[in-house]
Amino acid sequence: MDTRSLLKELIIEASDHNVTMEDLERVGDSIKQLGLDSLVKIRLVVLIEENFDLNIDVEEVSSEVFDQLSALQHYVESGNQNMTLSI
Repeated sequence: MDTRSLLKELIIEASDHNVTMEDLERVGDSIKQLGLDSLVKIRLVVLIEENFDLNIDVEEVSSEVFDQLSALQHYVESGNQNMTLSI
């Protein structure tokens, strides 16, 4: 499974399936339109850490990363070296 597809699955899991694949397809790249609350974002961070073997410092996480799926994908694929992520 590619990074983008796995991130979509993790968003669904983090939301306790309140977000569906259809929701993700409807909003396209704009995760922000899903209206994820901070608890879902924290769950998502934990799932990303577990699935991508990353260590994310939530105090340094920028909200822009959660605005667009492509930004989150870039963050994960770069090994979080060049971006900050905030919840």
